[in-house]
Amino acid sequence: MYQNIVYDFDGTISDTYPIFTKALLELLKRHGIACDYDTCYALLKVSVGVAIRHFDWGVEDINVIQHEFHEIHDAMAMEEQRPYDDAEEILRYAVEHGKKNYLYTHTDTLAYRLLEKWGLRHYFSDAIDGSMDFPRKPAPDALLYLMKKNQMVPAETLMVGDRDIDVDAGHNAGTAGCLYDYEGFYKDASADHFVQKLAELKSIL
Repeated sequence: MYQNIVYDFDGTISDTYPIFTKALLELLKRHGIACDYDTCYALLKVSVGVAIRHFDWGVEDINVIQHEFHEIHDAMAMEEQRPYDDAEEILRYAVEHGKKNYLYTHTDTLAYRLLEKWGLRHYFSDAIDGSMDFPRKPAPDALLYLMKKNQMVPAETLMVGDRDIDVDAGHNAGTAGCLYDYEGFYKDASADHFVQKLAELKSIL
């Protein structure tokens, strides 16, 4: 059905949010701010920006705090972060069946370094990352660029992600959207497909 599968990275290919949460708790600790794990986790599932802006840091420039968060997170991620157990299975399945995998993430080059470490990068034909000058999801600009560059037919393209903005970005670019939401954070999302395991994509592709 679909020839091109575009994946989000954090929370989709990679089990990112436990590391995000651990990094945010460390950041809060350094600044003398208390918060529990579940609250931080839920805030981060919306976005890192929303989570950080939720707290009063006592500084004028929130960019300083965001930079500190990413320094903490990047160091933790390279040591502790892992892909989901069935990530390689579905990426390999797509390639073996003549389909192409793409990456569309707001994460910077850390995503590539992790994919290299896990031996997964070669499964991807092309990628868009957060260092490129595109509006963030759900704006379609980055996805439209990726599709035009790789001559993807919208009707043959599926955007897969763990948040509603991933699905919305796909819809805004004219593709179908699949929500990978095994924790049930986005029950009202208007996705074309829903999966609770990446391997379930086999029945869709």
